[in-house]
This record gives sequence, C-alpha cells and structure tokens, in this order.
Amino acid sequence: MKKSLLFLCLFSWKVSAQNLDTRLLQNVYGPIQPTNVSVEKFLSSTATPVSLALPAGLLIAGFSTKNKTLQSQGWQALGGFIIGSGITQVTKRIVLRERPFIAQPTLFVARIEGEEPNYSFPSGHTTTAFATATTLAINYRKWYVIVPAYAWAGAIGYSRMRLGVHYPSDVLAGAATGAAGAWLSYKIQKKWQQRMQRKASK
Repeated sequence: MKKSLLFLCLFSWKVSAQNLDTRLLQNVYGPIQPTNVSVEKFLSSTATPVSLALPAGLLIAGFSTKNKTLQSQGWQALGGFIIGSGITQVTKRIVLRERPFIAQPTLFVARIEGEEPNYSFPSGHTTTAFATATTLAINYRKWYVIVPAYAWAGAIGYSRMRLGVHYPSDVLAGAATGAAGAWLSYKIQKKWQQRMQRKASK
C-alpha cells in the first residue's frame, strides 16, 4: 500500500513538473507557425566553436609565449568543456527524455535544420556555453568579462528553447552542469599545480 502511494505521488509530481515545463516552453517558443529565428539559430551555432576556441586560444598563446598562467587557464577551459560534455552525454542516456518537437509535435516543431531527434535532458549547447562562461568568470573576475560571458551563455540557452529543441528544465540543468564542470576543472588544475610545486621544492 505504501509503495503504491509513493509511486502515485511520484507519478503525479512528474506529470505536474512536465506540464509546468511545457507551459513555460510555450511562453518562450510562441505560436507554432513559422517565425523568424535567424538570431536564435546564429546564437545556437556559436556554442561549440566558441567553447573550443577559448582553450585553443589560451593554449596557443600560453605555449607560444611560455606563459604558464595562460597554459593553466587553457587546460582548465578544455577540462571544463570535457567534464561538462561528458556528464551531459551520460545523463542524456540515463534520463532518455525526448525533445519537445518529438514528444509534443502538435505544440512544437524544430525551427533549426538538421537537429537530431536524440535526447533532450540536459541541454548540451547550454552546458558548453556555461562551462566557458564560468571558466572566464573564475579567471577574469571583472564585471566586463563576467556579464558578457553569462549573457552570451544565457542567450544560447534561450535560443535552444525558441528553436523548440529543449525544455526550460533542460536548459537549467545544462547551465548547472556546465558551471559545475568548469568549477571541477578549476579545482583539479589547482591540485595539479600544488602537486607540481611541492615536487619542484623538494
């Protein structure tokens, strides 16, 4: 009896949460008829290139100038990208949540060409964007770096909803995953540097 009641409560909570997610997405997505989303498509397309350009640029600059700080930041940025993306891909295969335009085709259509009908939770684009923004925020603690970085990352999350390929909860989870991946990479890099310093001092 208790198990049945618990199952019923969990099922009701899941349905309620999904309904809320759908309503929130409808507010962002707008009417299902065709609309101009060229800005959203462009923003969405910048997530991976920018997230890979940051570590590449830092590493190239660091090694070419023999700047250890830039090298460390480059490895940290790359680590945040890899950790965040890895967690995202594993989570997608555990949760197995369908994209909005697959699960609810009467409400949403994919407004971007070539979008694969794979799993939705969490948003990979948002993960990589927030990993990049958080890496910048950790290393360059100035408002004129932090504000544009997170504004860009947030705009990518918003664009993924406008394009009909992610629910709001997918985007929120992606933002948290990306930030956590960047923070974890930063901690790992710090530990590695401390270890190298101790070895050098012996």
